[in-house]
Amino acid sequence: MVYGIICEFNPFHKGHKYLIDSIKKDGDYVICAMSGNFVQRGEPAVYDKFTRAEAALKGGADLVIEIPTVCSTLSAQGFAKAGVSLLEATGVCEALAFGAECDDTEELLRVANEIKARDKEIKEELKNGLSYPAARQRVINSPLLDTPNNILAIEYLSCTNLKPVAVKRIGGGHDSDDSEYSASEIRKALSADDTASLKNCEAAVLYKLRGMSAEDFRNIDDVTEGLENRIVQALKTAQSIDELYDIIKTKRYTHSRIRRIILRAFLGIDKNAQKEPLYLRILGFNAKGRELLGEIKKAASLPLVTNYGDAKSLGGEILAAFEEESRITDIYNIMYKAPKPCGTELTEKIIVL
Repeated sequence: MVYGIICEFNPFHKGHKYLIDSIKKDGDYVICAMSGNFVQRGEPAVYDKFTRAEAALKGGADLVIEIPTVCSTLSAQGFAKAGVSLLEATGVCEALAFGAECDDTEELLRVANEIKARDKEIKEELKNGLSYPAARQRVINSPLLDTPNNILAIEYLSCTNLKPVAVKRIGGGHDSDDSEYSASEIRKALSADDTASLKNCEAAVLYKLRGMSAEDFRNIDDVTEGLENRIVQALKTAQSIDELYDIIKTKRYTHSRIRRIILRAFLGIDKNAQKEPLYLRILGFNAKGRELLGEIKKAASLPLVTNYGDAKSLGGEILAAFEEESRITDIYNIMYKAPKPCGTELTEKIIVL
């Protein structure tokens, strides 16, 4: 069986290892579609994508494919759709595995179908000033929508026909103080000297954003109903990124949505950006992954790209997308306390174990 996992591994921890170990038996393969250098919560990944890909391979994955930044920084729906499309595009993935607070796939699928069926009611609740998560919960009223991994699982099931395999999460879970199974708690203990963060280039972020107009912000995904004016006003007084988030936040606009807007604005990703992956960017593989790549080359619906040369030979929108990711990586490289040079997207080697 070839399993696919949509992930961020920010950073890789025991819970991720448990997920892989729970599904992978002798003869099975695991493909990870992993966020690149920026993650869905609207922040840079603490470690670069090749470092995290290596950790995934050492943790049991066989092949790691990148979810491009233009997709990994979208809402949960956009992120899920991109991850699913990459796994399906390999032509060999048979099942989608995920960790969730609930491992009842039938119930997760039922809620996913109910959300689609009651979309108009949810949109009506949005008119009352609620955020999308709050509006969805008011209409659906399911405890599954109170926990982040269930929500992502439901999004996956909404956009794929791959066989779902749910694994019940263990440990303290998301945003808990569990230093072994909570990525957010683990991140708190990491040295600021060795990890990427917006704090490390806070002045640059504020400088870029203060130079943007309301029209500029209006052209960023998820900016609606005059939010661009609120952002511009907030930038006049905010002296830090965290203060900026707090000033902008309202009942309608969640912190995560605001973080994504601010990040995409800083990175220069507007509404015209490609919303779906155009190629399979290989970040790393092991011996079994190498075998799998042979099958993918014959079955894939998207071209494989391992380096700039591959993208250049394909040309057109694929080359443009690769060069856009390279530009974004150059920005990511200033988010370390000791900034890295430009051009690492072209010089980093695929991880081979």
